[in-house]
Amino acid sequence: MSNSEQPLRFLPPNNPVQRVNPDLLAHLVAAQNNVLESQFANAAQLYAKVFNDLRLSLDVPAHLEDTTPQEASDRPLAQLMEVFVPILADADIVGPTARIHAANLAQRTHLIRAFEQPDAVLQQVTSKVEEVVRSFPHEASDIERGRNPGDVLDPYILTAAQILLYGGNFQNAIGATVAHKALMIVEGLMGHLHEDVIGMMRGNVRAPEPRGFNQELIDPHDNPFPGADIVQPPIGANDSLRFHQVKSKTGSAKGGDGKRLGDQLSRLRQYYRADVFYDALIGNTLRGHRSMRGVLNSEPEAVVLVGDAAFRELTRSKIGPELLLRVYQSAFSEAADKTGYRIEAMAAGIVSTFRARAKEAGEGYLELLLSNSIMTNPDQQDSRSFNPPSRSRPQSKS
Repeated sequence: MSNSEQPLRFLPPNNPVQRVNPDLLAHLVAAQNNVLESQFANAAQLYAKVFNDLRLSLDVPAHLEDTTPQEASDRPLAQLMEVFVPILADADIVGPTARIHAANLAQRTHLIRAFEQPDAVLQQVTSKVEEVVRSFPHEASDIERGRNPGDVLDPYILTAAQILLYGGNFQNAIGATVAHKALMIVEGLMGHLHEDVIGMMRGNVRAPEPRGFNQELIDPHDNPFPGADIVQPPIGANDSLRFHQVKSKTGSAKGGDGKRLGDQLSRLRQYYRADVFYDALIGNTLRGHRSMRGVLNSEPEAVVLVGDAAFRELTRSKIGPELLLRVYQSAFSEAADKTGYRIEAMAAGIVSTFRARAKEAGEGYLELLLSNSIMTNPDQQDSRSFNPPSRSRPQSKS
């Protein structure tokens, strides 16, 4: 019987989650089956997989057959490296070479702990990061105006950066501006990336994006999980179906969003008879959480988590933050090598453009930037004469 024909274990047949579309049900069944303890009976099997992936002919210590795969993998990287050093020594691999192999073995162990198919995950994340890096500022026009026509480069802030931060060095100030623009793009990337990567971890499923005319309405087939980012099917008889709304940090959602998020989680809990969580990954206290109170007012049974507590629930591991970091280290390094993007090179090219324009115009580059940021057709700057372009309406067919 295929996964798509199998019901989810540990849930009654009449639970609405059993009626989600076949592809999604197959992903949920696969998540139940790919948890670490289902794929590896003991640590010996896990380490054998690690050694094979890295094509290292190492003997697995017999005592690992009495150790669980979680005990063998849920360790910080430095501790895990020390586990592999004596195994490498038994194969006459010592010194600096052993440290390099130990680091690779520890990193691979974390990746296999986190993902059923770590290489596919790394490739997917790397491709996404490469795509985003290509949207970083490359030319002067990329920092002079954003996607919004009103988002223009502020020459006063640029002057402040040049004088207050960089001792009058204009190129360094441009570099800071480029870095600021790039970091804003990175910040936009990370939220969705966190959801996607955690959604690919063992035991998890990335919830499909809401669809339909009313995206708040639950429809098991077409719009099954509005308000959830991550779904965790139960992995044992005493476990529950669990839904997670995930934010990058406690300040990612405005306070006014709390009621809406709480209402969504409440509907999911009641409809699917599930547990619901509202998670912020980055943060070490719930103090100052902007939307927690609104969520709990609307859904008192929601569990609000932050930082390590959130990672433990989302990854079912005490080293969840490191598991995520391991993916990003690999993906960012590979994307950086492929794209070759460097702030210094971009800043130098942009400064050359500004100076060439200033020379042609016969004025200082800061004065030219100021002019370009504030000067245009006067009719476009005064509400008494401003006539915004109307959106073209599709012509009706006769």
